[in-house]
Amino acid sequence: MKRYGQWALVTGATSGIGRALARQLAAQGMNVVAVARTQGRLDELATELRAKPGVEVRALALDVSTRQGIEALIAAVADLEIGVLIPCAAFESKGYFVETSQQSHEQLLDMDCYGPMRLAHHFGGLMATRRKGAILFVSSLSGWAGQPYMAHYGAAKAYVLSLGEALHHEMKDKGVDVTVLSPGWTDTPMSAGTGIDFASMGMAVMQPEDVASAGLARLGRGQNAVPGFRNQLMVLMMTRWTPRAWLGAMFRMMMKRAGAVPAPA
Repeated sequence: MKRYGQWALVTGATSGIGRALARQLAAQGMNVVAVARTQGRLDELATELRAKPGVEVRALALDVSTRQGIEALIAAVADLEIGVLIPCAAFESKGYFVETSQQSHEQLLDMDCYGPMRLAHHFGGLMATRRKGAILFVSSLSGWAGQPYMAHYGAAKAYVLSLGEALHHEMKDKGVDVTVLSPGWTDTPMSAGTGIDFASMGMAVMQPEDVASAGLARLGRGQNAVPGFRNQLMVLMMTRWTPRAWLGAMFRMMMKRAGAVPAPA
């Protein structure tokens, strides 16, 4: 609060990492704008967070997978000074790129790329004017290398990773801290919904609370937050130890073994 201000905005706030981030920010005494699609779950979260002494909550039931939803969010908090922005909401897909519907690809693009960009541009601009604020982007290990059978999700997270890393340096001139959180396999409804056996890929499951605390701990202290020792080793493997020409073939084999695509008939 002393460094960034009284209000934090978290999208995807009722589930997984987003929920953990909202809880931890409230535990530090910050007021929270919680954004998600389901009003009932938002109300439950708001009741929980308001139990923290002095914490205010604005719960907004909006669909940030649409550009109309993003603009509605910006309008709904025009009276607040957002000091911490965390665009955490994401849409994930698996399988063959060409067999996934165009509508699904467009929804993923709007939620995972356009939404974080638009919110960072708007609120980051206001922060730059005040010379105070922070943005925690949420990427993924999938964004560090091309990943067959999750091609578009990985590409979207690569966009977020690249944007956040660039803004980490660019926004220093404006007094704004920017960090990119890149979780690996996390025990969230989104991960469970993929049906992928991440354990078969050598990944260790992490809890959303640990991922969230790792991201917040790095905010203002570094460009990237990669929670978990195995995940950090995987980043080293993808960026330093393995030629990029090998990575696609390796991930193709691992993803098939993990059940990302059905076995051939």
